[in-house]
Order: sequence, then structure tokens, then C-alpha cells
Amino acid sequence: MRLQALLGIDTPVIQASMVWLNSAELAAAVSNAGGLGVLGPNAGRQDAGGGVTGTVDAFREEIRKTKSLTDKPFAVNYLLPIEGVDISFKYAEPLLEAILQEKISIVITSGKDISKGEAYIRRLKDAGIIVIHREISPTVENSIMAEKAGVDAIIITGHEAGGHLSDHRISTLVLLPQVTDAVNIPVIAAGGIYNQKTAKAAMAMGAAGVYVGTRFIATFESPASLNTKQAIVNVLSEELVEINTPAGDIRVIATESILAGRGESEVGVIKKGMLDGDHQHGVITVSGAAGGIAKISSAREVVCELSEAFS
Repeated sequence: MRLQALLGIDTPVIQASMVWLNSAELAAAVSNAGGLGVLGPNAGRQDAGGGVTGTVDAFREEIRKTKSLTDKPFAVNYLLPIEGVDISFKYAEPLLEAILQEKISIVITSGKDISKGEAYIRRLKDAGIIVIHREISPTVENSIMAEKAGVDAIIITGHEAGGHLSDHRISTLVLLPQVTDAVNIPVIAAGGIYNQKTAKAAMAMGAAGVYVGTRFIATFESPASLNTKQAIVNVLSEELVEINTPAGDIRVIATESILAGRGESEVGVIKKGMLDGDHQHGVITVSGAAGGIAKISSAREVVCELSEAFS
């Protein structure tokens, strides 16, 4: 109950913020079901245009829309500046200002080295915001660093997680108990979690909650196209492949033609595959859990099933 008390939620099920695949409708549905919905900086968007101003304005609109759809707590995802990723510095200040001005109460920070983002975390904490931190490549050492930086909880993702894969090929099963032994703040498990059994396994390893992405893509409220959701339902685990991008490896469902010669940007091929449902020119990025998802469900059904692990 420690995480529930911290966040003001009924069950410790957190919907991951996924590029192109988060929206006010999905976040509100998760929160209304008793979990914690999460918005990302491009929540609800159908294109990558507009620059910094357009992105921040759309982010504000989606925050306000979420508030109109639920009176329950929800969080936003905030990317800390990452060395070598110019765009992370470009958006850091404007998005932080929007978070503070919109009076967000829970923020999930993510990044590759928390020491580079401690000043931003201090500003969030000084504003009374609850901060959950997710290292893109988590280790026991950087988990301890996050605790020392003053965050309220951390998310630990194994290599089987979706989105950008950890640089370390360590599974959730191996890493999670090592981290829960090393820190005193709540640890939230991510990577390959999609049903009651996998959530129970995380709990048995000391997790205070679960952070779930791929399973929420295959929900009615997800902004993903219907044929993308069906592709996730149909895929077998052994059909998933990892591809290299400028930002790091991602695990995808993709056609042979995409794998043979990708000339488009990562943002472009993910949008085409996930939002547009164009699987001849785009990819579907998922966790290793995709092979176990058998149907498209409501967000409430997903939250309720996962919640049974913590009852």
C-alpha cells in the first residue's frame, strides 16, 4: 500500500508513457479504473510538427483535457536532458514550465544519467511534486544515485521492456530483486508485464507496483490504429526483432521490407506503424510481452486484471 498512499491511487498499476501512444482518453481511463494514467509530451498528437511552441501548447491542452475526463491523480512524463541528444535540452525548460504552471502533482522523469538532471528534479520537488524516476538503462548503482537525488520512487526496466531498450542485457527478473535489496524507496517494475501472473512475479521480487506499456496499446482507448492492435494480438514472441536506431535499439514487429532498408527517421517509421497502421512502411515497437497478449481489451479490464496481483 506504500505506493498507493504516495500517489493517491487505488491500485499500483501505472500506464507507461509511450511515444505517439498516449492520450488524455487513455490516461483518464487508467486513472478512473484506479491506476495511474500518464501523459507524454506528444500526448494526443497526430504529427510531429509545430516545433517547441506547438508541442508545449498541445501538451497543455492534453493536460487540461485529462483533467476534464478524470478527477483522479494522473502523471506526466518528463525527459531530463541527455548528453548528446540536443532535442532533450531544447524542450527541457519549456516543458518544465508547462508542468509547473499546470500544477501537475506527479511527474515521471526519464533519462540516461540522473546526475545531469538533478537541478530539474530539485525544481520539481521544490514545487511539491512527487517524482518517480526511470533510467533508460537502469542498474543497481544508478538506482542508488536516484534515491540520493531525492526522488520518491523509481521504475526498473529489464531488457525485455518496450520502447528504447536498456544498454544492459539484464532481465527484469534478475535486476529487480537486486535493486529492491539496495534502495529503501518504492521500486516499480517494468518489462514484459502484461497479466496477473507477470505482475505477481514482480510483486514477489519486491516491486511496489508495475509500469505497463505494450498491454495498454492493445486497448480500446489507445490511439494506436486498430490493425496495429490486432498485429500485437496476432504476433508470436519469436517473431519480434530488435533493430538499431540513432537513439538506440528498439524491439519491433516489422515487415521484411522495412528491415531490409529503412531510410526514414525513427519518429517517422514509428508513427506510420503505430498510429497510421501502415505496416509496409512503419514499425510497431513493443515489449517481449506482445506474444502473450490474446485480445484487445478496455483499459479498465487491464487495470483490474493486473490489480488482482496486489490484492
